[in-house]
Amino acid sequence: MENKELDKLRAEINILDDKILDILESRANIVSSIGKHKNSLKNIVDLEREQKVLDRLINNSKTKYSKDTIVRIWRELFQASSKLQQTNADLIQTKRSINSINIYKGGKQNIFGKKNIIKLSSNESSYGPSPLVSKLSKSKKFLLDVNRYPEIDGETLRHSISKYHGIDSERIVLGCGSDEALLFAALSFCRDGDEIVHADHGFEMYPIISKIVGATSKKIKEDKEFKISLKSIYDEITVATKLIYLANPNNPTGTYLSQSFIKKLMKKIPKDIIVVIDGAYAEYVIKEDYNKGFALADEFENIIFTRTFSKIYGLAGLRIGWSYSSKKVSEILNKVKGPFNTSSLAQNLAIAALSDQNYINKVIKLNLDTKKWFEKELNKLQIKTYSSEGNFTFIKLTEIKAKKITKHLLDSGILIRQLNSYKLPDCIRITIGTRQEMKTTIESLKKIKW
Repeated sequence: MENKELDKLRAEINILDDKILDILESRANIVSSIGKHKNSLKNIVDLEREQKVLDRLINNSKTKYSKDTIVRIWRELFQASSKLQQTNADLIQTKRSINSINIYKGGKQNIFGKKNIIKLSSNESSYGPSPLVSKLSKSKKFLLDVNRYPEIDGETLRHSISKYHGIDSERIVLGCGSDEALLFAALSFCRDGDEIVHADHGFEMYPIISKIVGATSKKIKEDKEFKISLKSIYDEITVATKLIYLANPNNPTGTYLSQSFIKKLMKKIPKDIIVVIDGAYAEYVIKEDYNKGFALADEFENIIFTRTFSKIYGLAGLRIGWSYSSKKVSEILNKVKGPFNTSSLAQNLAIAALSDQNYINKVIKLNLDTKKWFEKELNKLQIKTYSSEGNFTFIKLTEIKAKKITKHLLDSGILIRQLNSYKLPDCIRITIGTRQEMKTTIESLKKIKW
C-alpha cells in the first residue's frame, strides 16, 4: 500500500478519534450529573448495572472486536465514570474488581474461653512435621545468618525438590505457599476482560485471584456427585478464557481427575490457555489412575503444576510452596515473583521435611487408616460421606443438620467447617486428625439429640 493511501486512511482514523473524544465528553457530562443525583459515595460503584451494560454491548456488538476487548474498553470507561462521580478528593480509589472481593476467612482458628481444642477445620496435618524439622529448628545454627537475605530464588530447596521428583530445578518457582504460586499464574497471563475458569465449588482463592487481576470467574458445573466433566469445562471456555484452575484433588469436595482426563483436556483446549493443576493434596491420593508426576509439563507448554509444604509436610505456618511448568512459562512466572519471597527458615525446614520420606509415608498411611475408620463410624450414625481424596471427609446433609453438627462440635471444643463460604451450607468438611482426635469427635457426635 502506497504512503499516500496510508496517510488518507490514517486521516480518517484521526477524524473518528476526534468524534470519539466528543462522545466521551458528552458521556462524562451525563455521568457527572448522575453523580449529583446519588445519595452518597457508597453507591457510586454499581457492579450489577455495569454487568448489564457489558452484556448488552457484547450482545449488540457487530464489530470485529472480541468480547474481552469490549470488556476492557468499557471497564476503563466505568473507572473514569466513578472518578467523575466522586466529589471527595480524599476518597481512596481501588481497582474496580477489588471492591467485590469477599475476604478469605478460612477455617475457624480457636474457641474463646476454651483450651485444648481439636482443630479439624483447615486441613492441616495433626501429626506435625518430620522429627528432622524439629531437630533442625532447635539446633544452634538454625537462626544463624537470619540477618542476611535468603537465596534469591531458593536454589538449594529447588535442587532438593528436583532431586526427589526427578524434574528440572530451573523450571521450579518457589512461592509463599502454593497460594502465591497460583497468583503468579494469573498475574502473568490475565488482565481486565479476561476469564478464569474454575470449579463451582473449588478452592476459595480462585475467584479472589480472578478479581485481583480484573478477570471474570467462569464456574464449571458439577454433577450430583460434585464431579466435573470434560464437556462441563469446554462449555465455559470462550475467546476470553486465559486460565483454568483445577484442584486435583479438589477442596472441599475431594473429587479427583485422572491422568488421562487431564491429557485429553490439554490436547483439546487452545494452546494459549494456561491450565493450572493445583496439587495441594496430591500426596494423599492412592488411586491407580491418579498420577502425582509432572511429565505433562514436558508434553504441554501451557500447563502449570503447583504443590505445597502446608499439608502432608506439616509446614502450614511457614508458608512455602512451588510450581513446575515448561521452561517458557517458568521464565514468565519468575518475572512476577518478588525477590526473596520465601524466607531462609522456610526453605531450610522444607528441605529437612522433604528429606524424610519415611515419615511422610507413615503419615499417609495413618491418614488413610484413620479416615476409613472415621467414615465407617459416621455411616453407623447415618451420616453419609462422599468418596473423597485428601486429608479430609466431605459430608452432605441438610443445612439444618450441618449447622447443628457444627455448633454441637464447637461447643465440645472441636472445630470443623460448615461450607457456607463455598455456597454449600448443607455440607461440612472435617479434617482427618489423629485417631484419638477422631474418636473424640465420634463420641461427641453420638451425643447429638435430633
